[in-house]
Amino acid sequence: MPQSQIHAFPRFLLLGTVAIAVALLVIVASHFLIKNHEDNRQRLAALEEEFLQKGQDRLVLEIDSAQDYIRYVTAQTENVLKEQARAEVLKAHAIATTIYTRESSRRPEAEVKTLIKESLRGIHFFNGRGYIFIDDMNGICVLLPPTPSVEGSSLYDNKDDTGHFIMRGLLASVDNEDGEGFSRYRWYPPNKDTMSEKLAFVKKFEPYQWVMGAGDYLSHIENDLKQQAIKRLQAIQFGKYGYILVVDNTGTVLSTSGISPQATSSLNQEAKELERQIITKAVNLARQGGGFINYDWYLPTGEGPFPKISLVRKITGLNLILIAGFYPKEVEELLQEQKVLLAETQKEDRDQLYLFLISVAVIALTLSFILSQWMKRKFTQYHRDLEQKQKELYNNADQLELASRVFHNASEGIMVTNADNRIIAVNDAFAAITGYSSADVMNKNPNFLRSGRHDKDFYSNMWTQLKEYGQWSGEIWNRRKNGEVFPQWLAISTFVDEMDNVRNYIASIADLTERKAVEKKLAYLSDYDPLTNLPNRRLVGHRVDQTISVSKQKGEQHFALLYIDLDHFKNINDSLGHGFGDEILQKIAKRLKSLLREGDTVSRLSGDEFVILMSELDHLESAVSLSERILHEVSRPLENDSHLTVTPSIGISVYPNDGLSFDELLRNADAAVHFAKAQGRNNYQFFTAEMNHQASQRLHIETELRKAIKNKEFELFYQPQLCLQDNQLVGCEALIRWQHPIQGLVSPDAFIPLSEETGLIIQVGRWVLEQACLQAAKWSEQYNAKITMSVNVSVRQFRPELVEEVRSALRESGLAANALVIEITESTLMQNEEATLVLLQELKNLGVQLSLDDFGTGYSSMAYLKRFNLDQLKIDRAFISDLPHDKDDAAITSAIIDVAHHFGLVTVAEGIETIEQVKFLADVGCVEGQGFLYEKPIPVKEFEQKHFS
Repeated sequence: MPQSQIHAFPRFLLLGTVAIAVALLVIVASHFLIKNHEDNRQRLAALEEEFLQKGQDRLVLEIDSAQDYIRYVTAQTENVLKEQARAEVLKAHAIATTIYTRESSRRPEAEVKTLIKESLRGIHFFNGRGYIFIDDMNGICVLLPPTPSVEGSSLYDNKDDTGHFIMRGLLASVDNEDGEGFSRYRWYPPNKDTMSEKLAFVKKFEPYQWVMGAGDYLSHIENDLKQQAIKRLQAIQFGKYGYILVVDNTGTVLSTSGISPQATSSLNQEAKELERQIITKAVNLARQGGGFINYDWYLPTGEGPFPKISLVRKITGLNLILIAGFYPKEVEELLQEQKVLLAETQKEDRDQLYLFLISVAVIALTLSFILSQWMKRKFTQYHRDLEQKQKELYNNADQLELASRVFHNASEGIMVTNADNRIIAVNDAFAAITGYSSADVMNKNPNFLRSGRHDKDFYSNMWTQLKEYGQWSGEIWNRRKNGEVFPQWLAISTFVDEMDNVRNYIASIADLTERKAVEKKLAYLSDYDPLTNLPNRRLVGHRVDQTISVSKQKGEQHFALLYIDLDHFKNINDSLGHGFGDEILQKIAKRLKSLLREGDTVSRLSGDEFVILMSELDHLESAVSLSERILHEVSRPLENDSHLTVTPSIGISVYPNDGLSFDELLRNADAAVHFAKAQGRNNYQFFTAEMNHQASQRLHIETELRKAIKNKEFELFYQPQLCLQDNQLVGCEALIRWQHPIQGLVSPDAFIPLSEETGLIIQVGRWVLEQACLQAAKWSEQYNAKITMSVNVSVRQFRPELVEEVRSALRESGLAANALVIEITESTLMQNEEATLVLLQELKNLGVQLSLDDFGTGYSSMAYLKRFNLDQLKIDRAFISDLPHDKDDAAITSAIIDVAHHFGLVTVAEGIETIEQVKFLADVGCVEGQGFLYEKPIPVKEFEQKHFS
């Protein structure tokens, strides 16, 4: 480039930069002003809509509160009647007792009786409806103020319209230790020709064997309470002009705190007609289910009329209609205030924008000038650097030729990739080791060599080190072209350019196949017993040390050592030979190995002594159960010789109670073996008496559990499940409880695991299924309850017989199949996929619903949701407890709900405890929920009272 062009280029760059900067500033300023104006307009519209919505939400809240208050007050009808009737009878009884005590020694009995009757005859209560009546124990009427004509006659055979003997019921109510009680019957209210339900309290008056009582009709008391509640609502006001209007189904106004009496008197006939039309419109809307209405009406001060929005709600069963409203005029006042604030804010923003644009213009011009000078210097330097690099290229060509010869003749495999990790070169040693030629691998990602033995974290750590340190080396398993997996030592280095950008990755490969084979053989000989192929003392000691380390990290988690010594085995070796004895040891080793759980270890110490490491011990019962299986399995006759048996003696030590090291635990387990032999051999003993006691206690609990099944000591508690959108009851979960005759209520955690282990869960689960179906069917018939009943099914229950058990429970109870929800866990689905598919389909054919419980806590994949025919997904409480504050739990929960919706599943959240959790779950689309916020599991009677009464 000519020298003149080099000097002119920065000037052109300066002019172009300034022009672009000015144009951008003008565009930004115009866009901001237009957008600011439009944003303010939209903001005011949104505020108006928000204020109106808040007003409607406030109406819903006030109407809900008023409705709940009226229903609460009227729900106390029976309690109020009982308390007041009892109080009146006790006062009358006290009067009669006082008269009897004072006059019985002075007057004849007939006069005293007459004095008592006449003293009580004029007593009235319950707004004048109530009175005291007296009958004797033979059913003869002694006192009946409303109908004196029947006094002295027998009412013993009087019946109500249900066939109930009224007098006999009253007499039966005092036939107890306290001599008092309540009686319910039906009789004719005043001026009515049909009977109504009546409740009376009666108390025995011992001196004359009288029954004194008082009562009233439940409908009368309910009406009194309703009037009190309506009067109380008249005092409620909200907002600036808000109040609640109460009318009956005919439109008659029962209560209002609206227009003041002074303003009401000034209303003309046209306004009164308007009021009548509004009430008529509200009554018609209430008959259709209620909702919002718009109309014009006066302010409480008498001004108006102004537009008004009201919510109309009918209280079913109480002949009441509630109306509450607000005036949009209030919203207009608030919006006007917002307009003033927005105008001030807009002016401040505009002033700041002008100041900012001026500052940016000055800075842009300054930077443009500096840039032009810098570019001038750079262009000059560029020419000098170009000439220097051309000289360096000739020198590098000789070095590259030498490096190529070293690359192709190296004994180790070498692989070179570009910055995108695509292979660009391999040497002959690489081809010899992997079997792939240069043509096979060119431009491929090296991941085609992966063996599948390493997880994502392994490769993630490899790349992290490469990025941080520029190199990585380590042992890795890869796959040859013929499919063989082999170990290799891999060293990778990163080559970067002058700008610190990655140019290449260079990997060297050494085959470790022969070395690994030798190491494996030596390791096996050092860690395993050659006769039984079981771990030896050294290896089991190492695993115990590892288990101790893990236990300490988890807070002293328990594990056990079982020391097994074969009884009188020396006699077999002496009489039948050591060769035969070795065969027996091999057979016994196989039997012991077949009894282990995943993660446990059985080893041969020496001779006829074995040790089993139970790596996790949640309950001592697990060690007891394994010991019992060992006693049974080892003692079975040996193959090919039904007359030859060997019995074991077992000693058990438990970490950390019986030792904090392998040697200490082994020594104490050995001591327990000697104690077992002293007890007659062929048994097991714990190292401590306390653990032996716990083992005995397990057998005791198992015995008690079998008695509980036989004596029907179980009962079901029910936890409600509600719709998160409207808090309506949609279902419940049946949960078993053990009502022990001595210990009282026993927690499921104390007996369910043992039931699983012993197989008693089959009987217990069948009982739960039958009782839950019967209860659900009863609620459906008695209360017309359209809710689902959820029943948990354990892994042990999930077998082909379950289908017939469910069919039988539905048939015997009469419950609709779609009202039953069978809850299964993730571990159940993972047992045997093909068998599980068949069993789930058979259950679906019955018409029941299937729910996946505790989703997210196991290891099931999303593919299971697609493959298995499910209806519900229950989100485990572990993801709910920290919502909505824990971002990880919020993200996981939202993802689970989205996936469930994709597969058409209903989502149910467990463990809900706060209103915030409900709002979050409802917003992200969760359908149902259960937890202590709504209700803990409760007995059937309490459940009925809270949800069906």
